Amino acid sequence: METFLQETAQAIINRNTDFKNIICVLPSERAGIYLKEALKNKSIGKAIFLPKIISIEKFIKEISEIESMDQVSLVFELFHVYKKHCKKNQLDTFERFIGWATIAIQDFNEIDRHLVKADEIFSYLTDIQKIKDWSPEKDETTPTIKNYMSFVEDLHVYYQELNKVLQQKKSGYQGLIYREAYHKCEEYLNNHDDEIFYFIGFNALNKAEEKIFNLFLDKEHNHIYWDIDSYYFDGKHEAGTFVRIFFNEWDCLKNEDRKNWIHSNFKQKKNIRVLGSSLNVTGIKAVSSFLGKDLDPKETAMVLAEESLLPVVLNSIPEEVKKVNITMGYSLSNIPLSGLFQSLFELHLNKQKLGKNAFYYKDVLSFLRHPYLNKVTENKLNSIIQNIVKNNLVFLSEEMMSTFFKDSKIEISLSNLFLLKDDVSTFLQKIIEFLDFLNKKLEGIELLYVEGYRKVFQEIINLNNQYSYIDTFKVLHKVFKKLIPLETVDFRGEALEGMQLMGMLETRCLDFKNVILTSVNEGVLPSGKSERSFISFEVKKHFKMPTYLAKDAIFSYHFYRLIQRAENIYLLYNTQTDDFGGGEMSRFLTQLMLDKEDEITYQNVVSNTNENDHRTKEIEKTPKVMEALFTYFKKGASPSRITEYMNDPWEFYQKMVLKIRETDKVEEEVAHNTLGTIVHDSLEFLYQPYLNKILIPNDILDMKTNATKMVSEKFREHFKEGDITTGKNKLIFEVAKQFVLNFLNNELNEIQAGKEIIVKELETDCNVQFTTPNGHQIALRGKIDRVDEVNGVRRIVDYKTGKVEAKDLKLSDISLATSDYKYHKIVQVMTYMLLYSTTQNLEVDKMELQAGIYSFKNLKAGFLAMNFSETYKKEHSITKAHIESFKMSLLTMIDEILDNKLTFVENIDRKFKKEA
Repeated sequence: METFLQETAQAIINRNTDFKNIICVLPSERAGIYLKEALKNKSIGKAIFLPKIISIEKFIKEISEIESMDQVSLVFELFHVYKKHCKKNQLDTFERFIGWATIAIQDFNEIDRHLVKADEIFSYLTDIQKIKDWSPEKDETTPTIKNYMSFVEDLHVYYQELNKVLQQKKSGYQGLIYREAYHKCEEYLNNHDDEIFYFIGFNALNKAEEKIFNLFLDKEHNHIYWDIDSYYFDGKHEAGTFVRIFFNEWDCLKNEDRKNWIHSNFKQKKNIRVLGSSLNVTGIKAVSSFLGKDLDPKETAMVLAEESLLPVVLNSIPEEVKKVNITMGYSLSNIPLSGLFQSLFELHLNKQKLGKNAFYYKDVLSFLRHPYLNKVTENKLNSIIQNIVKNNLVFLSEEMMSTFFKDSKIEISLSNLFLLKDDVSTFLQKIIEFLDFLNKKLEGIELLYVEGYRKVFQEIINLNNQYSYIDTFKVLHKVFKKLIPLETVDFRGEALEGMQLMGMLETRCLDFKNVILTSVNEGVLPSGKSERSFISFEVKKHFKMPTYLAKDAIFSYHFYRLIQRAENIYLLYNTQTDDFGGGEMSRFLTQLMLDKEDEITYQNVVSNTNENDHRTKEIEKTPKVMEALFTYFKKGASPSRITEYMNDPWEFYQKMVLKIRETDKVEEEVAHNTLGTIVHDSLEFLYQPYLNKILIPNDILDMKTNATKMVSEKFREHFKEGDITTGKNKLIFEVAKQFVLNFLNNELNEIQAGKEIIVKELETDCNVQFTTPNGHQIALRGKIDRVDEVNGVRRIVDYKTGKVEAKDLKLSDISLATSDYKYHKIVQVMTYMLLYSTTQNLEVDKMELQAGIYSFKNLKAGFLAMNFSETYKKEHSITKAHIESFKMSLLTMIDEILDNKLTFVENIDRKFKKEA
C-alpha cells in the first residue's frame, strides 16, 4: 500500500531536482514528520537538503507576524476592554463575565476566520431582532429586546477595541491571525517570489485560508495536492462537499493538473469489522486483543474519536505491543492529581459557602485521603483522620488543622494550604510551594503532571499580577477550570515507531494498513448540533459562516479519508442507550454498512463477567478459624454476637473471625446507637444516688430537675464536638431528653400508684464461665442495664430506644429461643437472667423473677416482661426450669459454632436485619 504522502513525495521529487526553495504546507505537524520520512525514503542514494515543511498554523502565523494568545489571557484582555467601554451602570463581576466572554471570543474568532465584515454582521443581528420583535400592536420595544440589542451593539465595540489592543501586542486569537495573514499575504508573496509552495492534503478551509490559497495558486509555479476518493467526491456525498465547491469555484483550479489525485482506493476490497459494545472498556479490550495477533502494531493506528478514553486504551494494550507512539496530549483534567486540587478548592469554597469560618469535615477528609497525599506523607495523615473521627469534629478551624499537622510532623507546605485567610494571592503562592514539595517526593511520569500544574498556576499568578481580577476563590476556581482542559501532558516517543495512538484530527494526510477507530457513535462522529454562540444559525448561513452542518461534512471527510486506503478496519461503537438516545451508531457507520455490506462482519461484544453466583457462601472451620473462635469464646461472648450468628453465620464469621468492622465515621447527625448510649448513661447517673432504697416521689422529682443537664453532659461526652444546637441534632437532643423525662414520669406514676420500687444495680457487668454439652470451656458476658425489685419481684431490665411490643417477648417453649432470629430479644434478656442468676447464686424457685424490656417508644405499655404462657394469659415468672432449658439451648448452639465438622453457611433468605 502506497500512502498519500508517499505519492506526494514522489510527485515533488519528479517536479524538482533541488528542494532549496520549496516550502511544503500541511494540515498538521504530524503529517510533516511523515512527509519528511517519505521524502527520505524516495531519495535513497541521493544527497539532498529536505524542503521546508511547515504546518498551516505556523505558516499563517509566519505571514501575519502575530503570535497566538491562549484562551484565558484573551478573557482577561477582553475584561479589560469591557471595563473601559461598557455603558451599563453596573458592570458584571469577573466571575459572571467569564460565563459569556468565552462565547463572545469564539464568535469573534469565527467572524475573522471567515473574513466577515464586523459592521455588517453586528448590524444585521440587531436588525433581524427588530424584525422578529415587530408587531402592529406594539408601540415600543420590550425591555428584554432592548437589552439584547444593546448587548449586541456593545459586543461590536468590544470586538473593535479588543482587536486594537491585540494588534498592538502582536498577539491574538486564531481568527485575528488569519485575517491579518490574508491582509499581508500579497506582501509575503512578493518577498518570497522565488519560492515554490506545495499545499498538501487540505479539505475544509475557512474563508481566509481560501483567499490565501487562491493568491498563492494564482502563481503557476505553486501547487496543491488533494487527498480525495471518487467514492465521496462523485455525486453529493457530504465528505466531498468542500473539494467539490473548490473545484467548481476556484479560478486557480482551471488548470486540470491541480484537480489531481482523485483515486478509487475506497472501492478496493477491505476487511471491515464492526464491534458493538455496551461499555467502552469492554469494546476497547476486545479490539485490543487483535493487536500482535491479527494486526501488526507497526502498521496499525488506533484512533480515539473521544480522546478522554486514552487512560482506558493505555490500560488495555496487550504485552505483545512493545512500542506505542501517542500523538495526543493527555489533558491535566484527566489525571489523578486533578482530583487533589479539586478537593482543595472545594475545601475553601465550602468554607466560605457555609459561613462557619471553619472547614467542613467531609471536605477535609476527602482532601487528606487523596492517594497522592498518602504517598508523599507516608500515611502520616491517618493519625489526623483518626483524630477527626474519634472526636467527632464536624467543623475544623484553621488553628485546629495547624495543631493536627504540627503534632503529626507533616510537611509545612501541606499544612499551609489550610492557613490562607481567604487571600487568593497567598493561596497561589502556597500552592507553588506545595508543588515544590510534590516535586521532591514523586518520580517518573508524575513529575510531568506536577510540572503541568506548576505551569497552570504560574500562568494564573502572572495574569493576576497583571490584571488583579481574581479576587475570590470562586473566580480563581473558574479560571482554574478554564485552564486545566487546555493544558496537556505530552508523551515523548519515536514518531514513526510502533503502534500509533492518536485523535481524529491527527490522522489528516496519514494512511495505515490497519485502522482501529473507537466511539463511532452519533454525537461523537459527527459531534452533533450543540453550538454555543450569540450568532444564530440563520445569520451564520447568511454570512456563509460554518454551522454544525459544515462540521458534519468535515468529520465525514476525516472518517472516509482515514479508511479509504486501509485494508483491515475495526470500527467500535457503544451500544449503551441513555435518556437522551445515546448508543446510536454513527450515520457514517450506517452508510458504510450499506455500501460495503459484503465486506463487513458485525460482532456484538459482551464482557466476560461471571454470572451472578446465587449459591450460598460457605467456609470451613480450619485450625486458624477454630483458634479465633476459641479465643473469642474464652474471652466472653455477648448476646448481641450470638444473635448475629442466629441471623447469619456468614456475617458472624466475618466479624468475629475475620475482624471485619465498619469504618468509624464522623457523626454529623446523632446515630441511633449514640442516642441509646446517651439515654442509658443519663438514667444510670440519675439513679446512682438512689441505689438500694425505696424510691419516693421526691426522688423522681429531683431526677427530673437534673435530667436536662445530665442529657446535655452525656451528649458532650459521646457526641464529642458535634453540634446539637440546630437542625436534626437539636431534634434528637430533644427526643433524648423526652425519653428520659417520660421514663421518670412513668416511674413516678407507678410510685404514686402504690408500687414499691428499689433499684438494686445499674449497668452491671457480668462474665460467667460455662461448660457446654460437648465439654468446651466458654464464657458469656453482658452488661445489664438495671436490676430492681418492684413489690418484691426481682426484675432484670433492658432499655431499648427502639420500639418493642409484648409479642416480641412471648414464647411458651423457651428451648426454641435460639432456633430463629425473630426471638433475638428473648435470647438477650434470658442471657442476662442466666448471667445474673449464676453470679448471684440465686435460689430461683424460692423467689419471683422477671426479665424484660422498657421500650422508650412504647412506654405506655410499661415493663414488657417475658411471657411463657401458651394462651392469652400472662405468665411472667421465671423458674429454674426456664433458665436451665434456655441454658441448654444456648450452650448447644455454641457447641454448633465450635464444631469444626460444620461450616459457616450464609443465610441468603434471612428476613431480619440486624438492629442498630
